Amino acid sequence: MLTDTHAHLFWESFEKDFDEMIQRTIEAGVTTIINVGTDLDSSRQALLQVQNELANFPKLTTYSSIGIHPHDAIKFIDEPEKQITDAVNKLENIYHLDPKKVVAVGECGLDFIFVSNPDFIPASIKAKAIKNSKLDIEKIKDLQKMLLKAQVDLAKKLNLPLLIHTREAWDEIFDLVTDHYGLFHCYSGDVATTQKVLRTNFLISFAATISYPKNESLRQIAKNLPLDRFVLETDCPFLPPQSKRGTRNEPNTVLEIGGLIAELKGTSLKEVACATSHNAKKLFKLT
Repeated sequence: MLTDTHAHLFWESFEKDFDEMIQRTIEAGVTTIINVGTDLDSSRQALLQVQNELANFPKLTTYSSIGIHPHDAIKFIDEPEKQITDAVNKLENIYHLDPKKVVAVGECGLDFIFVSNPDFIPASIKAKAIKNSKLDIEKIKDLQKMLLKAQVDLAKKLNLPLLIHTREAWDEIFDLVTDHYGLFHCYSGDVATTQKVLRTNFLISFAATISYPKNESLRQIAKNLPLDRFVLETDCPFLPPQSKRGTRNEPNTVLEIGGLIAELKGTSLKEVACATSHNAKKLFKLT
């Protein structure tokens, strides 16, 4: 009884062997997946996939989310208030197409890694920066905050949890989201950040990054974290476990993530699977 709280099953790399990939997922013991949107188009696509292709697999229960990734904030640079309002209204329209299947707002958040490492500047930001003759770091940060705030307001309006993406923006993210509830996707916080999270209504979501050699501190956090404060995810097709680095990630690898955490905590995979699935069911109000 494993739950993958963050997958992108609409990604092009899954098209050729979609049915086989889902069958491997079911055989690994995954019973529930949240298919996560990252912009308007993929939010629609995620819901349609849940309603159609994925409905052909009765052993697997799937839901979707509506959200706009922080990297997309640059698209709203011309008329930010109007453009963001229009976009978030369209997200809400997608939700109303099937409220029983759309269970979260996100992937949304703040990603400031490009400030310290220009190599991480997404192509969308670079293209817009060239068009505007300069890259205004503070402007981009402000746009991300504005976009996130609008999605937080939507989550509150619809009483849905948030799926929060955060890189190098922990101070700012706590200011904007922690009066609501949700989870921190693909968690990368340190011990001090984790203590702050534990004082909120947010869960921590562990991805396969916990298996990477450099992430010993993350493994220690998982070892000490109460079972009722975290869930599992794959973020597939991205971020495969260390054992599969260089390959496409799939939802079935949530089994390996759960197994590693069980080993760290000195408990059984069954206990981790049941606890994290229960946490997800409660957070997303799944039936």
